Amino acid sequence: MNFLELQQRLRAAGHDPFQVHAPHYDTLDSRSRAAARSTSICHGAWNLLIEDGRYIVTVRDLYRPARYPADTQGPEPVVFDSEQAACEELWAIASRLDPPGSVRAVTADELDPVAGDWLRECGWWPPAELYGNPFVATRDRQSYRIAERAGRFELHLRDHGVAKLGDPVYAADDLADVTRVLLTEVGNRSAPRPLGWPCVGFRIRWADEEELAALRALDLAAITRAYRTERPGPPLRIISEGPDLSLVTTELVERAERSGHPLHRFVRTAESAAFGMDVRYVIRRHHEPLRYSVDRYGERENHATTVFTAEDLAPIHEYLRQRFRP
Repeated sequence: MNFLELQQRLRAAGHDPFQVHAPHYDTLDSRSRAAARSTSICHGAWNLLIEDGRYIVTVRDLYRPARYPADTQGPEPVVFDSEQAACEELWAIASRLDPPGSVRAVTADELDPVAGDWLRECGWWPPAELYGNPFVATRDRQSYRIAERAGRFELHLRDHGVAKLGDPVYAADDLADVTRVLLTEVGNRSAPRPLGWPCVGFRIRWADEEELAALRALDLAAITRAYRTERPGPPLRIISEGPDLSLVTTELVERAERSGHPLHRFVRTAESAAFGMDVRYVIRRHHEPLRYSVDRYGERENHATTVFTAEDLAPIHEYLRQRFRP
């Protein structure tokens, strides 16, 4: 039995296969090397590390940089001469962590078609697999899985760069409730909202029962419509404003992009538009009297310096054109 066969055996027996991890086989780890040799572990799970012909079963982070103290939490690592012996040990451990038949992976095909359409629109489709275990949504280095555990549905977020097995994002007795939360988790991260619209989200970890009840009262289509609305009402909240596009021109935005000062999709204050990453320039509209300013933030600075003011936008744009030279 190798590690992939161990995973299949855990699935077939109804155990949670995410209780064990092997970076050597992890094709979704963004840090994986061409030689498939990695010393990263999944925190919270039992790990199989393959190193110089040795097969190490551990729950500890064995390869911390010297500036960190050694990881001493949990039992001592055990070294085996063969992958089969190591996987037999992992089976003995993992098969005792939950009763047989208690865990089942929900597949993307089981989701409501409205959910599938939303995942496609937000760029989370098609979902990936890890060791043969299905996810329901994947984008870049993150995936969501739904595990049915003893009749209750759990939504888990997996970061493939920093793997961790922890508490679910959300759990409920009804798959529809978990699907609603999945749509908000995906929508918070990557809802297709036009430039200039504010950033909106539903923060499930911060929600109280009233907000959860408001979410449960919406069908799946209503949730997706809310994210497609410029300024939706509860249970979604406006997190930050979009740039005021009346303060910029297409030519200025393109010039800024070419020079490495892209327009920010979201800003901290209304009636403003921000450019740049390390050094930032922010156009602001002021009233009484009407005027415009450019504020500059240096690298890692939180306080702005007003570097230019004018009574109309033309001089403001010319000033920034001089700053945004490719």
